[in-house]
Amino acid sequence: MDLFIIYIYINSQHNNYNKGYFIQNLHFWKNAMPENKVIKYFSLIEAWAWCDICSEMVNIRVNKDEIKSGLKMGMYTKEHKHLNPYPDQEDTDDYSGQEHTIYLYINDNYDITGVKSFFGDSPSMSEVGAGTIEIGGEVRIPIVVKEVSPMSVQLGMLSLDEFKLLKVCDGMNSVQECADISQKPIDKVEKMLDKLRKKGLVKVIKRTSG
Repeated sequence: MDLFIIYIYINSQHNNYNKGYFIQNLHFWKNAMPENKVIKYFSLIEAWAWCDICSEMVNIRVNKDEIKSGLKMGMYTKEHKHLNPYPDQEDTDDYSGQEHTIYLYINDNYDITGVKSFFGDSPSMSEVGAGTIEIGGEVRIPIVVKEVSPMSVQLGMLSLDEFKLLKVCDGMNSVQECADISQKPIDKVEKMLDKLRKKGLVKVIKRTSG
């Protein structure tokens, strides 16, 4: 905690960021960890996201123009490959020293609405939705089967919320996680998914949680 706060302060001085901003938000940061948080500057954001593999906060900087460009496709996502420089050498189950990915979902307010941590190209099927349902329960995973362009919203084929939801149906999220990331009530997401399924744009895979 203290090292994290010190890092932000030194970093703000080094980059000539507003010192008053740091002081104003110091209390906020101390009481917010380890939640995913974002410091918003004029032209970029500095994201601090929790990596389940490292069991540490990971720092990622993203240009705001890059985010705005990504939002045109529904929601901005950021893939960041990294490794833990200080893994627990005595823990035989600690693989954080190997390269892995943290995957961020960022909304149009530059806030983090979801984070995934995984080895390889994507989470394994058994990992998707594992934390959202009891063992033995059914996990439903929506996956896009047909890509659509942003023009579909302008033409009235899809609502903006439906278009944004498609971006989250990437095979890495359960229905509940899609609702959390898109910041919509689960019942509304269920209705939108039903419409998207009938239009042939998504399919829902079901599996039993291990």
